[in-house]
Amino acid sequence: MDTRKEQENKLSLGEKLSQWRLEYSPEGSARSVAYQTIRGKIISLDFKPGEPLSDKLLAEELGVSRTPVREALIMLAASNMVLLKPQRGTFVAPIDTERMAVEQFSRCALEKEIIRRAAPLMTKELIWQYEQNLRSYRHYVHSSLPERELQMLELDNAFHRIAFTAAGQENSFLYMLGTMQHIERMRFLSVMVVSQENIYQDHLEIAQALKEGDAETALRALERHLNRYLDDLQIAREKFPSYFQLGE
Repeated sequence: MDTRKEQENKLSLGEKLSQWRLEYSPEGSARSVAYQTIRGKIISLDFKPGEPLSDKLLAEELGVSRTPVREALIMLAASNMVLLKPQRGTFVAPIDTERMAVEQFSRCALEKEIIRRAAPLMTKELIWQYEQNLRSYRHYVHSSLPERELQMLELDNAFHRIAFTAAGQENSFLYMLGTMQHIERMRFLSVMVVSQENIYQDHLEIAQALKEGDAETALRALERHLNRYLDDLQIAREKFPSYFQLGE
């Protein structure tokens, strides 16, 4: 029989994030499920910027009452993922480039510290995880398989999670992932409109440096990797101008 730990390891990152949210807010389980589901659809662009959201239809789809859905929408409004407009309704907010920059800055600072801690702690198991992840990511780079974008985003997250696991900070990773809102939509757009070959090469360099215990090389590769979104942003804005709100 699988142990609880083995069962947890089989969960996708999205499932682990949902489970983590429920553990930390059990009193609002229906609200947490509604929040995570709506957030996921906004990030994956199933719900596009500017699209109206009906709490009635969402409640019916999720099989819950309208109260937890409304609470979830208020939570999403707090991070500017949805807009609550009196007398008009609720709408998916555009991607806020200013908030996106703040999220990415915070992520970069945290991941650098994690890399420093993880570099001397690499094991054969963790190196194997990197190798498996890189093989899977490479498989999707030039593919046109269904749900390619979601699979690549999941693999990208799984790659970065390995260093957090090595450093004994997996909950910090889940917390970080839960606070990334606008940058997550940008990452999804990047997979849609920009070749991911450079991302693969960045991952390869980071993993190789960590395998060799070379934290400084891994840090340089990580910083270059996490700043690529700035180039991707220009391309995405040209292709989907209505998706963005420029920070002032």
